[in-house]
Amino acid sequence: MPMMSLTDAYESAKQLLDAGHYRAAVRSAEVLYKQTPHHPPVIALYINCLLRVQQHDLGVRIAKRALRNITHKPHRVMIITHLVDTMTQAGQLDEAIEMVREELNAQPDNLSLAASLAHALVMSDRHEEAVELIEGCRERGIESLNLAAVLGRALVRTDRRDEVIEYIEHLLETQDDDSDAGKHQVYNTLGQLYDKAKRYDDAMDAYQKSNAVVTPDFDERRLENTLASIKRSWTPERFAKATRPEPSGPRPVFIVGMPRSGTTLTEQIIDAHPRGFGAGELGLISDLCRELAIDPENSYATGPEEYDPQALVNAAQEYRQRTRELAGDLDVDVIVDKAPLNCNYVGLIALLFPDAHIIHCQRDPRDNCLSCFFQLLSTGHSYSFDLYNCGRYYRNYRAIMKHYEGLLSSPEVNMPIFENDYEGMVADQEQRTHELLEFIGLPFDPACLEFYKTGRVAVTLSNDQVRQPIYKSSTKRYERYAAHLGPLIEGLGEEIINEADSK
Repeated sequence: MPMMSLTDAYESAKQLLDAGHYRAAVRSAEVLYKQTPHHPPVIALYINCLLRVQQHDLGVRIAKRALRNITHKPHRVMIITHLVDTMTQAGQLDEAIEMVREELNAQPDNLSLAASLAHALVMSDRHEEAVELIEGCRERGIESLNLAAVLGRALVRTDRRDEVIEYIEHLLETQDDDSDAGKHQVYNTLGQLYDKAKRYDDAMDAYQKSNAVVTPDFDERRLENTLASIKRSWTPERFAKATRPEPSGPRPVFIVGMPRSGTTLTEQIIDAHPRGFGAGELGLISDLCRELAIDPENSYATGPEEYDPQALVNAAQEYRQRTRELAGDLDVDVIVDKAPLNCNYVGLIALLFPDAHIIHCQRDPRDNCLSCFFQLLSTGHSYSFDLYNCGRYYRNYRAIMKHYEGLLSSPEVNMPIFENDYEGMVADQEQRTHELLEFIGLPFDPACLEFYKTGRVAVTLSNDQVRQPIYKSSTKRYERYAAHLGPLIEGLGEEIINEADSK
């Protein structure tokens, strides 16, 4: 069999990454990197893959090593911007800021470096420095939609909001930058600014323009096939025939649910506890599901009794070892995996980890779907760019969780699940925090009520929110956009009826 060309091997690894097959992507990118350790696109791809499996330290080392040998300025920019992303994910924001600032001093007119530095400053809550940087660029005639987007995020909660709205509107009318990425970013930021200014019709228009730039591949039939496979394969009767690995080490806690349902908030509360550790949004369970399945093309179709018992033991040990490594030297009783879409793998989680506890975060479906539509989610969340598709996806997710809730409550499985509704947490944070900690076996600690003071960087879309106390303005947000919810309501269908009946 002929060897793949470098171009074909690169595209193959990139396709694995884009499809969410992160461990396979790392293996492919690693082979490429060893063959061509000085090729900047390969280095950048390998760093991206390592970032997705939380191997941040290795990614940082590879990037720094590459920069010692790369003098070509565009290639240096490529590596540095990827390095900043990796260091941000690793919580090394201060070092990342200084590194990109040093390179920007050598290339002061480089838009990508300026935007990367400004973004890192905002992520580090150094908004004034970000504004000063961008305004310095503007004075020198250096402008872009990406820079304007970061400026808007930095000023969204200030009395300069109207000023930056006017600036972005003018830039959109006059800027020759017609890149889809720039438009996607800046229209989304404009939506946030309009929302804070209570200009809700304008906000919806901006969000729609932002999402219209992206053309994701949403396939509802694939969702329906996933649901059908889960219902056939994951039943109490089949589970009773399976052999489960023995528990060891800290208890794994899995936070599942829709994106934007309070998953980051819940993880931050537990991470603030001295005996709890938030490992972040891991992709390990989805990778293990594909690798363990009989048919990797439909990993949901493998029933619990069909897995090789020794393969399950090895997978459980690998997962526990990896999460303990992420916790480092911390002596903890609980390690949290906050990957919302692990809701698809609840059955496998129960099979691999008999001692696991599952926290299911929920939110009013209208608020939840709107928040997804309003956020810069990746194209992997293909539903999020269209309100009707948001509703269809939500219905499918709820059907999957309803099935798994029945499975977990059966005598054959007997695994606890905590239903954590966002509105309940907002209404009575202290009571809900007591209940949450009791559920995962931790004593109450007052630090959990002030999770926003830990200083931990939340490298998610909720970064700005988890730096603040819980606020109530995000509940019933859908009421402000009632005139635009027709497609969403149609997509949700009976979920709206179910929501009304549950109140």
